[in-house]
Amino acid sequence: MKIIFNDGKELQIQQAQVVEGALRIKTISATQDQLREMFSDVVKTKKITVEERGQIIGEPYENYTQFEGITVYNAGILEPFLYKEGETPAERMDAAEAAVMRTQSDTQMAVAELTMVIAALTGGMGGDGNV
Repeated sequence: MKIIFNDGKELQIQQAQVVEGALRIKTISATQDQLREMFSDVVKTKKITVEERGQIIGEPYENYTQFEGITVYNAGILEPFLYKEGETPAERMDAAEAAVMRTQSDTQMAVAELTMVIAALTGGMGGDGNV
């Protein structure tokens, strides 16, 4: 089994799959430094096709251009992993935090508006009709 990078270069692999948003590719065909160089190239990783026995397997992996690291297993198995731009765990966490902050701000604004509406309907804050 092999992968074919966007630039036509090939790498022998044991497995390629997407797990929790990360494209993970197991190989014993290159060193960590070689893999780091290959998978850090955003032009090369723009499109990665998997081929087995001359047949294309599934759809190409596209836009997995954010190299995150290499997992090292026993027996010399290395597994570089990549994410799509903007979809790394840190980026997703930042986006979630920003969404929470927006929701909190919107909630505070809604409470303030409701307080003003209630005050207007009850004739003021004192409740006795005088503002």
